[in-house]
Amino acid sequence: MSRYTRKRGMIARTLAVAAVAGIGAAAFASPASAQGWTPQYVALGDSYVSGVGAGDYADDGSDCYRSANAYPQLAAEAIGAELSFDACSGARVEDVVAEQLGSLSWWTREVSIGVGGNDAGFSSVLGACAGTDTALCQGAVANAQAVITDSLPAELDDLYTQVEDLSPWADVTIVGNPRLFNGTSCSGTLAITPAEQALLNETADLLAETTAAVAEEHDFAFADVRDAFTGHEVCSADPWILGYVGTLESFHANAAGYAAYAEVVTPYLEDC
Repeated sequence: MSRYTRKRGMIARTLAVAAVAGIGAAAFASPASAQGWTPQYVALGDSYVSGVGAGDYADDGSDCYRSANAYPQLAAEAIGAELSFDACSGARVEDVVAEQLGSLSWWTREVSIGVGGNDAGFSSVLGACAGTDTALCQGAVANAQAVITDSLPAELDDLYTQVEDLSPWADVTIVGNPRLFNGTSCSGTLAITPAEQALLNETADLLAETTAAVAEEHDFAFADVRDAFTGHEVCSADPWILGYVGTLESFHANAAGYAAYAEVVTPYLEDC
């Protein structure tokens, strides 16, 4: 069953129940008519969504580091959407469920979600791989991969189901993360060896493939940015990923990287 057919069936059942209850069908008018054809876009997720690394952060009293250069901001501007920018640095799946779903409604037309890296403890894994203890790196990578394989799918399934329930009209795009490394070393890699970089990229691929598989189960689109970032990893001639810079911005996309994200994500929103 296609995603469009499934949505139509769910909405038809809701309208039927409403009719039996004596509720006018106008109360469930389509979001397009209710919003005057202006889409409402809700962006959920972690630091790779909020824009950590891109600078120009909102002074909103939070520690979310929402950047004016983040891809949801750029995509919303490109499609003329009113953006509810709820993503927050450090968010895990459970944080998105607990703290970021409040803007979703029947009137939401577009949703993007990018989350999962913090659940796998990716920043801790990078810390374990910095330096010269290869066994420590390998163990941290193995633990992260176990989380991605064993527990993350169920958590993502729960999140995606809640998004569907809250915004049944919405088109949902799941956004992946890039590989960080190109197999070379520089000051920004903190002595992470090419072999360790390969393990970390392998873990990034596993996260992308696992997230994409759960997205497919919900008939959600998956925006894969890995190819777009090829040739722009840490230590490349034109990096779109920061190496270690001594702040939480380390190993995040820079402004050029988020612009590349927007180029990948925006067509999914425009085609919805």
